[in-house]
Parts: sequence; C-alpha cells; structure tokens
Amino acid sequence: MFKLFIRLICLSIISLIAFLIISLYSGGEKFRWFGKKVEEKTETIGRTADSIKGKGEKAIKGIEKVKEKIKDLTGKE
Repeated sequence: MFKLFIRLICLSIISLIAFLIISLYSGGEKFRWFGKKVEEKTETIGRTADSIKGKGEKAIKGIEKVKEKIKDLTGKE
C-alpha cells in the first residue's frame, strides 16, 4: 500500500514536470488547441442535451396518457 502512494506521488511529479516542459517549449499552443476542442465538444453536447430534454418531456406526457387509458380500460389503479 505504501509503494502505491509513493508511485502515485512520483507519477504526479513526473506529470507536472512534463507539463511544465511542454508548456515552456511550445508556448502553450498545444493546450490552447486542446481547450478549443473541448469547448467545441461541450457546445455539441449541450445542444444534444437540450434536444433530448424536449423529447423526454413529450415522452413523459405520452406515458401519462397511456396510464390513464389503461386505468379507464381495466378500472384498476
């Protein structure tokens, strides 16, 4: 268990050093590119979520209508 913590700490230190070297070498251009891609995907996911929300509300209303018709046909709640 102790070895796991040491390995995680070493991995985080190596990752931090690699991040600093890449950012100093390329001037942050790669990180800007990554940020733009994330922003584009976030907007796409947001639009998709909005369209799903509208469809979900329609489905709930349809299910409620079906429940009411089943209650009318069977006479049970």
